[in-house]
Amino acid sequence: MNQKFIFASPMKLFNSIFSVIVLLALASCEQKCDEPDIERINSVHIQLKEGGSDGFTEGELNDIFFIRYVPNSNPLVADTSYPNGFFPEGDGRFLINDSYPFRNEEPPYWVVYGYEIVEPNSGFRTRIQDIELEGMYDGDCGYNNIKKTFTVDSIPVDMSGSQDFYVVTKE
Repeated sequence: MNQKFIFASPMKLFNSIFSVIVLLALASCEQKCDEPDIERINSVHIQLKEGGSDGFTEGELNDIFFIRYVPNSNPLVADTSYPNGFFPEGDGRFLINDSYPFRNEEPPYWVVYGYEIVEPNSGFRTRIQDIELEGMYDGDCGYNNIKKTFTVDSIPVDMSGSQDFYVVTKE
């Protein structure tokens, strides 16, 4: 009887170790990936053209400010942001999203607003509004923007599936 007990104990130990090895092997085969940056993918990418007759000077870029408003509100409900020449994506380049040019940590989120870019010295103003987004996950690790449309001064723009920058000129 003692032999059965002594034999059974190493067998249980072997089965336990084998089970742990199999579980570790299966876990290491699991696909690992980084969560896609959905906010960046869905953002409206804007570039303010620098230089030339239709571009902004460095001084004008430093003076640009943003107005966020609720479309069709009466009176106009708005906020103002002064970046003082700071554009997170580089010279004159930024993304409109829940982090910039206004911070939205709770509803309503950035897509419900309209935005004005204003350069006060030249009198330049442009409106970006009617933002519509749609996206979907592609498997476990991917995300695709399938609809990104907006208007710029009442002109429809379709940047669906793109992370290219829409270039804004002074003309």
